[in-house]
Amino acid sequence: MGAAHYIVLEKEIAGLDTMIDGKSLSRHMESLDAAARQLGVRPLSEFFSMPPDELAEFMDGAEDVELPPLQQFSAQDGLVTVRALLPQPEAQPAIQDLKACERILQAAAEHGVGWHFQIDV
Repeated sequence: MGAAHYIVLEKEIAGLDTMIDGKSLSRHMESLDAAARQLGVRPLSEFFSMPPDELAEFMDGAEDVELPPLQQFSAQDGLVTVRALLPQPEAQPAIQDLKACERILQAAAEHGVGWHFQIDV
């Protein structure tokens, strides 16, 4: 099995399929983030956010911890990173996931819809 990153849009866009496999993205996140830093763009992992109630489920026994609020990011900011990574050798193992991210984020940018990554484990 394994973890999978997926895009959650701030609101639904009619007719847009937001499904991506996300497993190769998760497997290669460290090398993708390193490549993004070298390119001077925001690393993909920095677009991760989760609703506090869902995050609390993962942090069993951490009731005294103040959890950060859900963050939404600009689709355009995500596109800058994804498009910078697409031609890079480090991106090739996750190329299908990155192309799916580009497709979804392009539609989100056109509709002014925010987004964030979540992880399915």
